[in-house]
Formats: sequence, structure tokens, C-alpha cells
Amino acid sequence: MPRRKRSSSTSCDIFEDDFDEDLGDGGNQQQLPIQRNAANARERARMRVLSSAFCRLKTKLPWVPPDTKLSKLDTLRLAKGYIQQLEAILAGEPIEDNLQIASHHNNL
Repeated sequence: MPRRKRSSSTSCDIFEDDFDEDLGDGGNQQQLPIQRNAANARERARMRVLSSAFCRLKTKLPWVPPDTKLSKLDTLRLAKGYIQQLEAILAGEPIEDNLQIASHHNNL
């Protein structure tokens, strides 16, 4: 049985050529730290905005003293409870006593 002639451009050869080009480009290696630093700066800015939003949200909660340190999860839980209480007021439903809400805050 005669052997088939191999195609000169197999899919592996194409990938190897691409890989060789990547290795030969020294400029690409230098851009990685620059891109990483830019991404880190964007992430720090995003986290600052998020932290600021949580601080503002905490100041809107009527039963949380200003000097109280809350986790983000606790802040969200308390805000959810406050929103539910406001919705109950708007719907004309009887609302929970603020003492119960304050005691819930103390248990956090």
C-alpha cells in the first residue's frame, strides 16, 4: 500500500508557528506587567467605590450608630430589614417594634 504524502500544513504546524511568533515578540512580555498594573488600579478604584457605597448605605440605617463597624453582609441584611419595614408602612401593615429590630442588630 503506497504511503500518502503528508500535507505540508497540518493543524499542528499552524499552532507551532503561532507559538514561535509569540516567543519571539519581546514587546508582548513587557506589556503584561503594564496591563496587570492597569487592571489592579481599576480593581482598587472599583473597591473604593463599593466601600464608599456601603458606608453611605450604613448611614441611612436609622438604628445603627455612626461609629458601629458592620460587615458588608450585615449592612445588607439590616438594609433589607429596613426596606421591608418601610414597605410594610406603605402597605398599611402593622410594623415590627423598633426594639426588636435594634435587638436584632445587637445580635449581629
